[in-house]
Order: sequence, then C-alpha cells, then structure tokens
Amino acid sequence: MSGASATATMLTFQPMIDSETTRLVARYHGIDVTERDHLLVSALVRTRFHGGDGHVPLLFGKGFALTGPYPIAQHFDAALPAARRLIPTEQPLAAEVAADWQRYNGGMGTDVAVFAYHHLLPERALMEPIFAAPVPWLEARLLPLTYPILRAVITFGLKLSAERAAAAAVRIRASFDATDRRVADGRTYLAGDRLTIADIALCAAAAPLLLPRGYGALMPSLEAMPATLRTLMEELRARPTAAFVQRLYDHGFTGS
Repeated sequence: MSGASATATMLTFQPMIDSETTRLVARYHGIDVTERDHLLVSALVRTRFHGGDGHVPLLFGKGFALTGPYPIAQHFDAALPAARRLIPTEQPLAAEVAADWQRYNGGMGTDVAVFAYHHLLPERALMEPIFAAPVPWLEARLLPLTYPILRAVITFGLKLSAERAAAAAVRIRASFDATDRRVADGRTYLAGDRLTIADIALCAAAAPLLLPRGYGALMPSLEAMPATLRTLMEELRARPTAAFVQRLYDHGFTGS
C-alpha cells in the first residue's frame, strides 16, 4: 500500500459494484475512508457539492475529488513505485490487466447488477431494510414512499427485463468458466505476481453473488434470496473462482 496514508470521504450508494471496487482500492492504498451512504438520487445530487460531476462513487479529501475506482487508483498509484501500482505500466502485464478490467468491471459487473437487481427489486420487504440501513435517518424514514422511485431509476438505468436478466446469467456463467480455467493452476493473482486492479475488479463484481467474508456491502443473506438468484449463487459459490475470490478477501488486498 502507499507509504503515506490519506484521509478521505466516500460519497456513494453503497450496494454499487463500483462502491466495493473503491473500498478495495482504498484499502490497498491505506486510505482512511469515511463512507457516507445515500439513496441513489440523493447521492448523485450531493456529489455536486463536493467537487464531483453527478456520478458516484466520489472520493474526496484535501486537494482531491475523484469519481470512480479507476481514476482513484490512478491518482494514488502515482505515489508508488511502478512495481507496486494497481494499474501496471509495464507490458505485457499492462495490456492483460486492462483487458481484465473491462472483462470484470465492465462486462461481468454489469451482468451481475442486471441479474441481481432484476430479482431483488420486486422483493420490497427484503430490500427496503437493506437500502435504509446505511443512509441518513430522513432518507430511511422516507424510503417507504420513495422506494418506487428508486426502483424505477435502477430499472431504467440498467434496462432491466426478464430477457436481459436471463442473458446476463448466461454470460456470468461463461465468465466464471473462463476464470475457473485461469485459476486452476493455483496462481495467487489473476495476472503477474502481484495484486492489480484486475483482482479487485473480479472480486467486486463477483461479491454480490458470492457474499465472501469481508464483503463491504449490505446484502440479504443467502437463505433470504429469491429462489432463482439463490440457485445461481449456490452454483457459483462452489466454483474455483469463488475460492480464489475468498482468498483475496482473506489476504486483505494489501498486496504484501
């Protein structure tokens, strides 16, 4: 991690995959983060008051306001020797990590969000307490009234439908198949001999379906999940990729 720790505030909607990705990036860099969680629309609006651009997660502190886990990693990587950066510059490792970032943060991350939210959002009694738990009291008190708006915003943003959820499940299984083959040789990290943002992208994207120990987002228990979602989760939790992800969470994302 970085030689000198920083203090920062993360403004976000806590269930987002990019929120977990940012938590793990911050952990690697030794950043002391205070997390401020809000419901999605409120979080987006509040970023404007802290130097953001209307997107979350926003990490801000003395002299910086950074949106999204990749720019955050780039910013704090600059203080590290090249050999310890999450985003490597040396080839061919840099190209492999860049491809993995797109594969997991972009592709699989979107598929996991689509599949999970399609099955979770209709379960209002299950999800209201999850959304309400980390947010300010007024937002939590108003959630019974604003839940339909939150559901509509997420549904529109992810273009949720039964067809998209089914297609996402197929791609998620394919992503796990490919990752299972990669980690079958017992490697410690996805690419090269050190932790990179590729490992963080995989872990954050897979975590909502694996529920690893150390996962930083609030989620319903496996037993409480809707049946279709629980079935896929139970299948994936038995895969080699799940064991690989759990080892990284147990290791602490320190890179040491």
